[in-house]
Amino acid sequence: MSDAAPDVPSELAEQPIVRRTNGGYAYYVFWVMFGVNFLNYLDRYVLTGAANVMAGELHFDLSGIGYITSAFLIVYTLCALPMGIWADRARRKDIVALSVAVWSVTTALTTLATNFWTLFLSRMILGVGEAGYYPAGTALLSDYFNRARRSRIMSWWGCAQLVGILGGYGIGGTLAGLYPGGWRLAFLLTGIPGLVLAFLMWRVREPRRNQADEEENSEAEALASAQEATHMVVVPQRVLSQFWTLLRIRSLFVLIVMQVFAFFVLGVNTTFLPTYLQQKDTFGLSSTNAGLYSGGVIVVAGIAGTILGGYLADILNRRHPGARVLVCGIGFLLSAPAFALAVTTRDLLTFTLFFVLTALLLSIYLGPSTAATQDVVPSALRASAVSLTMLIAHLLGDAFAPSIVGVIATSFDPTHGGHFAAGYAGQDLNLALLFTCTPALLVAGLIGIFGARWMATDILAAEQADKRAGMAP
Repeated sequence: MSDAAPDVPSELAEQPIVRRTNGGYAYYVFWVMFGVNFLNYLDRYVLTGAANVMAGELHFDLSGIGYITSAFLIVYTLCALPMGIWADRARRKDIVALSVAVWSVTTALTTLATNFWTLFLSRMILGVGEAGYYPAGTALLSDYFNRARRSRIMSWWGCAQLVGILGGYGIGGTLAGLYPGGWRLAFLLTGIPGLVLAFLMWRVREPRRNQADEEENSEAEALASAQEATHMVVVPQRVLSQFWTLLRIRSLFVLIVMQVFAFFVLGVNTTFLPTYLQQKDTFGLSSTNAGLYSGGVIVVAGIAGTILGGYLADILNRRHPGARVLVCGIGFLLSAPAFALAVTTRDLLTFTLFFVLTALLLSIYLGPSTAATQDVVPSALRASAVSLTMLIAHLLGDAFAPSIVGVIATSFDPTHGGHFAAGYAGQDLNLALLFTCTPALLVAGLIGIFGARWMATDILAAEQADKRAGMAP
């Protein structure tokens, strides 16, 4: 990694310095980011809630739902990498604000979709907007909250996405079921509020790189670093070298590979759950009830699991430096049998019991994995580390997963689409989910459990890199 310390861009040098990160302003930024994260998933999953009805009105099949979801995920994944590089060289809060504005306008304009291809195009553009938000936002929050409480903060922040999924499922499913074309109003109502949050985010103050961790280590050192930080920022000049350096961090590599398998499962289930519940050979729920049920299960179990994972990881981290990765692995491993039992039952109460347990265990990873990613890389590369993780984990994990499972489910249908058209594709989806998701969860769990051993060494290396950067001429 290059230790050169190029002059900070003028827009960074002119940015007012946040004096302290542990006061009320840090929590104000957190709540603005919480709102942004909520809208991020609300806008993303309003289509999922309405997908079964939209497929009938716009004349596409089960595999079409998968293709549309993959269109968003592929663009989102590919755009995240340059956005992450940009975020390590510019004001992160401005990138977040711009991203929110783009995806909000795109969501509102989805009301004009008239067929499969216009819908496909709108989801691609949505992916561009959402790609810039997460790398920049994660790095921004990491500079407001130090390592000691980072898992908890990231877990609470992650709760917003679960509430957003509930809102997207609920609004999309309810309005789609009210009257023909009702889903158009859902996209309009969920898109407009983002412009307000984009403005609030634009007005947020940008913290110094690594400010929260510096303050945790030494008040005096933090104040001294503040004077230097207005003149320099240490970022490797060669992008390829930068990403090769990141991939050589063993804990980061473990986190990426673990999330490849986990994202496959998460992407598939959030895409097809409402549709699965509406099939007559599973539970035959209405569009409204399927959306509310899906969102309710995910938000209740997901918030419980997310908060549990954050607090558990921070508590165990005091004794075992690899706890954040270990907690993720245990959650994934235990969720595999729970998921298998859920998708093989036709009793709604039994399904609910095991699917709630599955969602809780799957959600444990959210805060710890995000915090661990920030812990093991130098502060100047935090946004790049997130974007690299997103690129590989999404591209190899969930980007193509909905399309793959949609095609597999259709292949189990001897009529090649007739089951879905008649509302009897539940068994087809059931087999596709069972054969793909259960093994993926087992692999993710084992990777996390055996890969936790390198965290202590990698955290120490990241801290030493930050100290060297602070002493650079």
